[in-house]
Amino acid sequence: MRVCAGPERGNRTSDNTMSDLQWSLLGLGIVVILGVVAFNWVQERAHRRRAEEAFEPPPDVLFKDEPAAPDLPPPAAFDDDALVDPPPEPATAEAPVAPPPPRTPRSPEHAPKPEAAAVDCEAVFQQDTAFGDEFLQRLSQAIGPLARPARVTGFDDRMNQWIALDETAPGRFKRVRAALQLADRQAAVTRVELEEFASAMHGVADDTAVAVLLPDLDAVEARAQELDRFCADVDIAIGLSVVARTGQVFQGTTIRALAEASGLKLEADGQFHYEDAQGASQFTLDNQDPEPFFPESIKALSTAGITFLLDVPRAAGAIASYDRMVQVSKKFASTLDGIIVDDNRQPLSDHGLDAIRRHLLTVYSAMEQAGIPAGSPAALRLFA
Repeated sequence: MRVCAGPERGNRTSDNTMSDLQWSLLGLGIVVILGVVAFNWVQERAHRRRAEEAFEPPPDVLFKDEPAAPDLPPPAAFDDDALVDPPPEPATAEAPVAPPPPRTPRSPEHAPKPEAAAVDCEAVFQQDTAFGDEFLQRLSQAIGPLARPARVTGFDDRMNQWIALDETAPGRFKRVRAALQLADRQAAVTRVELEEFASAMHGVADDTAVAVLLPDLDAVEARAQELDRFCADVDIAIGLSVVARTGQVFQGTTIRALAEASGLKLEADGQFHYEDAQGASQFTLDNQDPEPFFPESIKALSTAGITFLLDVPRAAGAIASYDRMVQVSKKFASTLDGIIVDDNRQPLSDHGLDAIRRHLLTVYSAMEQAGIPAGSPAALRLFA
């Protein structure tokens, strides 16, 4: 019996040892799982805090309140900046306006003289009594068939301004002008178009027995060619792209969150816009892929790259708009772990960004000297 008792005690001891080991392993597994959960929670909070700090809007020194406009020049100067137009109609999603393609920066070699900032060929009608509806209708009929559109404005003596005509125009203005724009992004006005305009204006004057004042067409044609060369020199679009590293993509929801945290707003054209205090777009953020950023589809969108675009002559913020765009693109690249590249997908260093900035300073200076500063009413018309 003793011989048998030894083995029986040994079997019971082995069963107890296996049970303790299983409980120990179970407890250790629970501890490890809780540790991983706690570590991930801490990392997530830290990452969220860094993102919020990185995209906290900086003090906006770019778009402070503008100083009061100086006194307007006398009517004879025909200052286009004094024109008061009706508010523009809002853009619709059915007709999005695509930004101009990026251009290679060039030096503004053909800057017009400061005193030659006029961008229109103007026909001015004037009489002692206010023009009635019959004259205004005849003028409208004359400019309707022209190859290029002409704007008609009246000079308000009380406001000391040229203003756009509306239903109150008949019986209000003693001085009316029709203006044919000399150039745009496509081409300069031709001699044939100038003669067509002058002939139409002389026809109105003859039919209504009202004197008309027109400039010398030779001088206007020369001015149109000079203005066209100048516009070609300063018509620049700067594009900065943020692309993902190999094998990565940017999620649409992340792009939207970062854009809105940087002060950009998603508009109906499928692009994010950074606007000044007056609501004028200064630069845009677009998808490198053909699919726009529409609110209904951006949640499911992913892309390998995005592009910031500055339409140089149309942005009233001038060099400060470029500086802000660079600042925002760097934040995107840092947060998304992307790379800033140029149009040729070559990485852009701080040295390259500074070289672009120095060139833009010369462009903005030339526009100021020409009397057509970036974002001004004249610039917005020339670079429409």
